[in-house]
Amino acid sequence: MKSFAALAALLALAAASPVELSPRDETSLEKRDTEILYLSNCRYLVSCCQPEAHSSHIFYYSASANSQNGNAPASNDQCAVTTDNYVWWEQDGRSCKFPTGVSVVTHIDADAASRPLYSWAGWASNGYKNFNCYRDNGRTLFTTSGPEWANTCSSVYYCVPQ
Repeated sequence: MKSFAALAALLALAAASPVELSPRDETSLEKRDTEILYLSNCRYLVSCCQPEAHSSHIFYYSASANSQNGNAPASNDQCAVTTDNYVWWEQDGRSCKFPTGVSVVTHIDADAASRPLYSWAGWASNGYKNFNCYRDNGRTLFTTSGPEWANTCSSVYYCVPQ
């Protein structure tokens, strides 16, 4: 009897009409997204007559989803730590002042580059909020280019609010 009742319930469930789902509200998903900082290294290439140049920057995105589409952050959300070479993010604290006047200070542990990808590496602070930083995989965040030049920036570490 029990098996007959279970079979009848399964048949009734299979014959039932599907429940209609409402469309996904993308704006509510964005509201749950978090801001993110990237500690980045950039390569500047010119097609003629100049050697490759290197620089290091901190990039801010108000929503991490905005950093996944290959777009550079707004100019107010870009801060050059150095424009003459890459910095060693793992040595001492690094600081950078954005055009908005907000300063970010970072501390990446000395052995962070040898830790597994996406593991905790250190912290950052902008004076208002503290961030946990994690080792990234060196992926390209964005590339900007012109007719005879290209600037490609890659993520070394990313930092999210604590």
